[in-house]
Amino acid sequence: MARSIPTKITHPITRIILIQLTVLLLSAGVSFLVLGVVSSYSVLLGGMICIIPSAYFAKKVFSQYGARAIENVVRNAYVGEFIKLALIGMGFSLAFVFVKPLNVPSLFAGFVLAHIIGIVSFVRLSS
Repeated sequence: MARSIPTKITHPITRIILIQLTVLLLSAGVSFLVLGVVSSYSVLLGGMICIIPSAYFAKKVFSQYGARAIENVVRNAYVGEFIKLALIGMGFSLAFVFVKPLNVPSLFAGFVLAHIIGIVSFVRLSS
């Protein structure tokens, strides 16, 4: 028997990541039309520098839950945040060293846009 493809995304973190990716792809498309290829992939790269570490953090923190796991949740939050910040730093470092040509304002714009969309999505989905 064929399996059905799930049509409803239930976990809020997954929804936030999908919203971030959608807005990022749309903004990269607009950037491509207005500013060109370099700006477009710079926006994409900046957004991915934000989204990938944030997704790792969410997976790390929300892997355990419940009253008995509170110590592990707190520990995972600290470790996850540290690793997230390290991944962001490495992402920017790798982009500056290996991506030529790079539109630096577009790179940071993609990062900030993905971050803001994540915060706004979280607030909207929480209320």
